[in-house]
Amino acid sequence: MLELVTGESGERDARPERQSSWLSSLRGVRWLREKRAGSARLLQLGFAGFVLLHFAGQAYRAHTDRALPESGFERAPWFVGSLLLLLWLPFSAFAARQLTRSFSRARLPATSARSQERALAVIEPLSLAIVILFGTVHGLLMAWPLLSGTLIAADLRAELVAGLSSTWRGLPAQGILYLCAAGAASFCAARLTLAQLPAARPAVSRTVVGLAVLSYLLGSYAVIRCGSGSLLP
Repeated sequence: MLELVTGESGERDARPERQSSWLSSLRGVRWLREKRAGSARLLQLGFAGFVLLHFAGQAYRAHTDRALPESGFERAPWFVGSLLLLLWLPFSAFAARQLTRSFSRARLPATSARSQERALAVIEPLSLAIVILFGTVHGLLMAWPLLSGTLIAADLRAELVAGLSSTWRGLPAQGILYLCAAGAASFCAARLTLAQLPAARPAVSRTVVGLAVLSYLLGSYAVIRCGSGSLLP
């Protein structure tokens, strides 16, 4: 009745409501993107910290363990299961998305681009694929027997030492694979951390690279020590 008297339709009043609803949806999408970006940032930094702590812990165990390795809390089933659920599975999903994006790119950077950028465009997805493949196989061989009850925590390191000290045609094939995986994990940890830092802080970048090198040295020490009993034959 009021529309007939005033000669105005209700579309003018409904338009702000539709616009407000559209803005609310836009804010919701933006909030979800920011939350997803924050979760991805936390996941990447968490993976980098895990690599450093894991290699440091394995190096310490390799240095202090005797003929019968001791069982530590890091080999407890509840701890291993928590790492798989809270860190490895989310990181695997993140890495799968990153690899999909990398492989979907049709070309590498132009030939006029810097050689470092071209090299990183190849090395980054390759190292990430190595980490995911190795981590999955390593989890199936070590974590799954522990969680399923096939192995107890006290026997887990003994199995690892036995595998690293074995040879194939005279070569420590499994030890070589572990060394390559340690290098790929340290490289990925450094790249993922640097991606979250400002590019204009070379001192921070050098610190991250130094920690990555330290991580690789610790991981290599643990592998060689477990496989041979010493750093030198």
